[in-house]
Amino acid sequence: MELRFKCVSEYVRLVIDRKKRILKISSSRTKNELIEVPWKMLFDKGKEKVQDSLTKTLNDDSFKKIIVASMIQKGYTLL
Repeated sequence: MELRFKCVSEYVRLVIDRKKRILKISSSRTKNELIEVPWKMLFDKGKEKVQDSLTKTLNDDSFKKIIVASMIQKGYTLL
């Protein structure tokens, strides 16, 4: 799954492989290069285990809605 977001002049691209539990991020912080980061970065700090276990049972559409809602709370909009 690939998601793209925008916040003012910042663009973020998330490439998520739920089966292999791989997360890749591209943003200005990574100089717009797609880099692999720890899976736990998808979740709130300190709540990673609980949130990960709750989202494991979701289908891709529900999982995507949760990620999008989280990014909206941080000021990003889905492109």
